[in-house]
Amino acid sequence: MQKTQLDPPNFDEEFLRQPSKVDDIYMFLVEMQKSSKMEGGTKDKEDKKEVDVSVGLRDNSFLVMKRGRVSRKSSFGRSSRKSTLKIPITQMPFMRQIDISEEERRKARKDRMIVATNFRRIGNMEYRKSNFDQAIQHYTRGISYIVDSPVLYVNRSLCYIKKREYKRALIDLDYVLNNLNSSCVQALLCKAGTLKRMNDEAGYEECVSNARRYNKSKTAYIDNFLDKMRTDF
Repeated sequence: MQKTQLDPPNFDEEFLRQPSKVDDIYMFLVEMQKSSKMEGGTKDKEDKKEVDVSVGLRDNSFLVMKRGRVSRKSSFGRSSRKSTLKIPITQMPFMRQIDISEEERRKARKDRMIVATNFRRIGNMEYRKSNFDQAIQHYTRGISYIVDSPVLYVNRSLCYIKKREYKRALIDLDYVLNNLNSSCVQALLCKAGTLKRMNDEAGYEECVSNARRYNKSKTAYIDNFLDKMRTDF
């Protein structure tokens, strides 16, 4: 075939059947790099075998496949899923509370009062034996059954007074006067005696005055308590 001026060089594709000059140069550079590593004492532990990827490759002897997208499930997504456990909810306890009649409530309180009274009696026995810690425990158990009983708080405060824990005694007495019965004569007199022991004369006089003002029918009881307080409180 006679070449014309318009024909590009090697138009007959003869270069595809001849060795590639680029490959020759590449292999030469690789060999030079290996030699320099060996001379510098940094030879690789294992030389990798060179593979000529162009061997056997022709225009029609390869197939390009579309790269598939790898789908990776995020562990964060799995861990962030909220548990949707269904917990059976029963309304029976709530309905029972609604269905309790006033008579049943009174009966239940009466039963609790009996238990609390028994604890108070046991506490009184321990108090007379000067076992004040045991008495406190029994009064506290009684309070757990009847939380609005002034006598249990007052009796417990007397134990703290005997133990000279005056500030702790005032907590029980103030609770009675502020939340249960502001005119409770026992609480007022015990508070008066506690403040007397703490050298708070003004507080002592105020409590005695309030006890007399709110309980005019109990003058004899108040006078007797004040007399005993001077010796036994």
